[in-house]
Amino acid sequence: MATVTDSVVTPAAAQGSTAADVESAAPTPQHTPLHRFLADPAPLVFTDPRYSDRYFLYATEDGFNDWGSHTFRVYTSPDLIEWTDGGQILDLHDVPWGHEHAWAPAVCEYKGRFYLYFVCEGQIGVAVADSPYGPFVSTERPLIAKDDFPVYPIDPAVFRDDDGTDWLLWGNGTAWIAPLNDDHVSIDASRAIHWVPGDFREALWIFKRNGVYYASWSENDAREPEYCVKYATAASLAGPWTEHGVLIEQNPAEGIVGTGHHGVIHIPGTDEWILAYHAFDAEYGSGYRREIAFAPLQFHADGTIEPVAPTDDWYRRPLV
Repeated sequence: MATVTDSVVTPAAAQGSTAADVESAAPTPQHTPLHRFLADPAPLVFTDPRYSDRYFLYATEDGFNDWGSHTFRVYTSPDLIEWTDGGQILDLHDVPWGHEHAWAPAVCEYKGRFYLYFVCEGQIGVAVADSPYGPFVSTERPLIAKDDFPVYPIDPAVFRDDDGTDWLLWGNGTAWIAPLNDDHVSIDASRAIHWVPGDFREALWIFKRNGVYYASWSENDAREPEYCVKYATAASLAGPWTEHGVLIEQNPAEGIVGTGHHGVIHIPGTDEWILAYHAFDAEYGSGYRREIAFAPLQFHADGTIEPVAPTDDWYRRPLV
């Protein structure tokens, strides 16, 4: 495994795509401790003691024209600053039902196995492994195909409720959630819930704190500086949801724009919650050159969250 240091790690073109797929003359990313273009962060800390001493990050490999990556990798860190490239975990060329546009991976652990949910060709797939480092093996068919629901099926995430139920989240234009069956490679469509929070575009994320459900999502287009995250709270996954406005938005004074498609880490045994998000530089960046950063969430006494201001003061939080 190669350690991600202050120098740029191997360009994405050398990791399974041709140079023609990658935007030419890409500069060195300046706003991320990972020192490379990545997007759509799905961060987590596993409770499995074999892996609980480090943060895991699954993300879209970025820097490609038309979001054209076809591989997924895993990154780990002891403190959110020093990162190790854990290697490739899935290549879409090994997926039986599709081979293009590897987007928005998310992983959960269940009964000792690890499940990778991902986008491929505008459908949601699932692959299984015995380790969070893979290799992950895809199922023969998509978990959610294009015509299964009246929504563009992208941006999967997983929320585990207090009763142990894992809910798959997805959607574009409309937010959808449905419980995963015990096999974790299928859903119970009869219990699916959908709604449109705010001006929902994509990237639904849900967590629960002090008995309150928090749903957050991205609005506007990922290529726009105005891409942002908003959030709502509810006493039930079925709602009703109370919207609270912006969780994070652009900071033009710092040259950081397009702050969206996020994930939230909970540090087990604490009331600490950390936001992971991507953004792009106002000058050299674009919707295809995005960078991941982290920031702590600060909760008010009423449970609302102080809006996060993106900066280049990278957040360090050692797990051990």
